[in-house]
Amino acid sequence: MSKTIRTILLTLTMLIIFTLTVSADEIRVRVRSPRLENEYFTISADEELHLHYYRQGEDQKLFSLNSNFAHVRINGFYSSHENYRFYGTSQLSTDVGPYSLRLTDYNASQHDEILRTRDELNSQYNIKSYVYTDGTSYQLWAGQYLSQADARNARDKLKADHNINANLNELDNYIYLYNRSNGIIVCLSNDYRFFAYNSDAQKNYVNIDGKPYRGSVGFYVIEGNRLLSINKADVEDYLKGVVPSEMPASWHLEALKVQAIAARSYAISYIDSSYRSPYDVVDNQNSQVHSGMTGERESTNRAVDETRGQLIYYNNAVISAFYHSTSGGSTDNSENVWRYALPYIRGVDDPYSNISPYTDWNITLTEQELIVSLNENGYNVQAIYDIYVKSISEFNRVLELSLLTDAGEIILEKEETRTVIGYSKLRSTWYTFEGNNRTQVMTADGLKSASLGGQTVMRANQSNVILYKSNTDVLTDTGRYSTPTSADSYLVVGRGFGHSLGMSQYGARGMAEAGFNYIDIIKHYYTGVEVK
Repeated sequence: MSKTIRTILLTLTMLIIFTLTVSADEIRVRVRSPRLENEYFTISADEELHLHYYRQGEDQKLFSLNSNFAHVRINGFYSSHENYRFYGTSQLSTDVGPYSLRLTDYNASQHDEILRTRDELNSQYNIKSYVYTDGTSYQLWAGQYLSQADARNARDKLKADHNINANLNELDNYIYLYNRSNGIIVCLSNDYRFFAYNSDAQKNYVNIDGKPYRGSVGFYVIEGNRLLSINKADVEDYLKGVVPSEMPASWHLEALKVQAIAARSYAISYIDSSYRSPYDVVDNQNSQVHSGMTGERESTNRAVDETRGQLIYYNNAVISAFYHSTSGGSTDNSENVWRYALPYIRGVDDPYSNISPYTDWNITLTEQELIVSLNENGYNVQAIYDIYVKSISEFNRVLELSLLTDAGEIILEKEETRTVIGYSKLRSTWYTFEGNNRTQVMTADGLKSASLGGQTVMRANQSNVILYKSNTDVLTDTGRYSTPTSADSYLVVGRGFGHSLGMSQYGARGMAEAGFNYIDIIKHYYTGVEVK
C-alpha cells in the first residue's frame, strides 16, 4: 500500500466508513507470489492436512487429506505441464478435455460413506473413481478424458458392463488435489469457501509452494484457467508478515508500532465478513505487502504484540489508515490525490520525513517514452508538442497535467498522472515538467525561461503561426540561433515517494527518533482520530 491504492478501494471505503463495526478477526489475502495467477501450486505442512468448508460463520472440518502434501491444479492442468483446455490452439476448443463422468447412482452426505462406496466399486468392478464435493454433499466421479467422444465411450461401457449410470460433466472450473504419486485425493467445486488447515493447531501454518503462511490456504479459479491461492489468517498473525514488509524492522519501536496500528486499521476496514468476494486484500502494494512467516522479525512481532487489537477510529468508525513512504515535506488532502474528501486524511506539515533519501528526486523522460505510456493507456498519440502543470493543490501536488499532442490536449488529473506515466517514473504527484526546448526570452519584465512549443508568433508574410515540431530563430546579444519549439525530452523534478496521504513512514521514523510516542505520531498524521 505504500505506493498506490486503487481508486475503487477508496470508493469502497467511502461506502463503509460511517457504518463499519469490527465483527471479524480473520482476513483473506490473495497470495500473488511467486506467480500472479497459477495453473497449479503446492500446499504442505509438518502434519496431516485437513480440508474445511466455511459455513454459517465458521470453518467446519470436512475430512483429512491423509497427507501432509498436495498438488493443487485447475481442471485441465496435468503433470506433463500441458493445459489441455487450451492445447494446440489459441482459441478455446469445445472438444478438448478434460471431461469426467459423474456416477449418478452414488451420492452421500458423509465423506466416510462415499469412501466406502468408492472402495466397493474398485473391489467389485475395478472402477477407479474419486470423490467430488461441493462442501455439502459427496459424489463419485471417474476419469479425465481429453475429448467428448472418449468420455461418451467410457460412459456407454459402464452402462453396458456394469449397469452403472453416468453423466458427462462438461468443462468447468473444478479444482483437483493430487498426492505425490499424481493420484487424485479429491475434486472440489470452484468455491472459495474451501480451506486446507494444518491438523496440528499448535503449528498454525501451511506452506504455499514451500513458503510458510500462518493460518490456512483456500483455492479459487478465475477467468477459466487462473487458480488463486488465498491465505486466511487471524489479523494479528497476518500483521506479523505485513509490518516488516512495509517498514524496516531496524527502525525505532515507536515507528513500528505506528505501522502496526495503521496496517491493522487498514486491514480491518477491508474485511468482508459476508464472503461476497473470494478475498479481502492482496499481498502486494495494491493493499499491503505480506511476506508470510519468512518475513517476520522479532522487533516487528513485538510491535504487533504490544499494540494488539489497537485501531484508529474517526467518529467511532475504524479508518482506512493509508500510508506512504515519504511526503517530501507535507502530506495532502485525500481529494487532492484521489476523488473523495476523507475527514481524517487532511494535509499536514511533515518536516520529519525529510530524512528520507526520496525527499528530492528527478528523472528524464523522452517524448517517445511518454508516447508509449499514453498509448498503452488508450490514447492514440504520435507526437507531443508540450507538457505543463496546469494546476496544483495547496500542498504542491499536481491536480492537472496538460499534454498538448497531435491528438489534442490530454489532461491527466491527480494520481492518474502516475497511473498513466508510471509509478516507477513519477514517484509522487509533487513534481514539475521542464522540456529541453526551454530558452531564455526577453520580456518587458526581463529575462524569463520559457517553452517555445505552442507559442503563437508573428513572422514575415505570416501571422498567428503556432510553433510545433520546428525550429525558430531567437535573437540574443551575440546574434541569432535556432532552438527547437517542441521538446524531445523532459526533466521531471519532484519530491516525496508515494500517494502522500496519511502517515509518512519516514516521517514516523523521524518523529519517533525525536522522542514522540506512537499515539502522538498517529494523531499528527490522521486528523481528529482516536486510538483504542
